[in-house]
Amino acid sequence: MKIRCLIAEDEPLALKLTKDYVARIPHLELIGSCKQATDVPGLISRVDLLFLDIRMPGITGLELLRSLPVKPLVILITAYSEHAVEGFELNVVDYLVKPVTFERFLQAVNKATRQFDLQQSSTAPSFAASEAEVIREPDNKDYFFVKSGFKSVRINFEDILYVEGLKEYVSIYTSGDKKFVKLAALKELERILPRGKFLRIHKSYIVAVNKVTAAYGNTVELKQVSLPIGRIYKEEVMKILS
Repeated sequence: MKIRCLIAEDEPLALKLTKDYVARIPHLELIGSCKQATDVPGLISRVDLLFLDIRMPGITGLELLRSLPVKPLVILITAYSEHAVEGFELNVVDYLVKPVTFERFLQAVNKATRQFDLQQSSTAPSFAASEAEVIREPDNKDYFFVKSGFKSVRINFEDILYVEGLKEYVSIYTSGDKKFVKLAALKELERILPRGKFLRIHKSYIVAVNKVTAAYGNTVELKQVSLPIGRIYKEEVMKILS
């Protein structure tokens, strides 16, 4: 399924660059672009992902987000870094500061794609979980069970690549490109995963240490996935991975 995108950007060169980047990612479908934030609401019902500049004619991108009753996934692209905290308080997927490289753009899109997949799968019976369900304590075992539809599925610690927390959900990514969506807090997974084998690298991510293929700057790589390192976790992450 393609992700339908809209670009709201008033700078011609920045608009062209974002269009070029979108065209290079096969699962993105650009449905249009606009040069004013006030044009966005008329198109928003057709959009899964919005690439949004902050300082635009009329109202700003942040003012637009605060006014929308229902928001798509949003990636902010701006020349100004000082609005990052406010942006994340509005639950944007990512915050990109111009000039944006394709590598950084792709990282943001990958994150948006994971959230989009979660939105699509969270209503599916095979992955749905009730609030009353909790992940079982491992009791020193090397696995645990999660509910998946009408089944309890065994997940071995050694098969886990990483875990992503998205508000009240966690997505557990395992070898073989399998994913299990669970209604639980990330801190609950952090509590039961064995220390030394798993590492919290970000407020939203826990990774299997032996699955990390590279670490550089503020990024950790696992197979074909790049994950961000949070500022408060960076020193400990680099100490363990160095």
